[in-house]
Amino acid sequence: MNFLRAVIVALVVIVGLSFVGCCGGSKETKETERVIVPQSTVPTLGKQLEDLEAAYKKGVITKEHNEAAKKKLLEQEAQPSK
Repeated sequence: MNFLRAVIVALVVIVGLSFVGCCGGSKETKETERVIVPQSTVPTLGKQLEDLEAAYKKGVITKEHNEAAKKKLLEQEAQPSK
């Protein structure tokens, strides 16, 4: 009878410790950094042109694509917004 009681107590302790291990029984808390980004972040025309030039210099886009994209951006800027 004492043996059975000791086994049950041991099992309860083992199961209890396993829950503490998987459920974060630690008192440590992790600090997180919150970054708030505006919903409508639209790069300026200058930034878009700089990004295009950087992509061209890195070889990501061809000269033709760079020129076509610049032209498109400048045409969009010249059109009145609706």
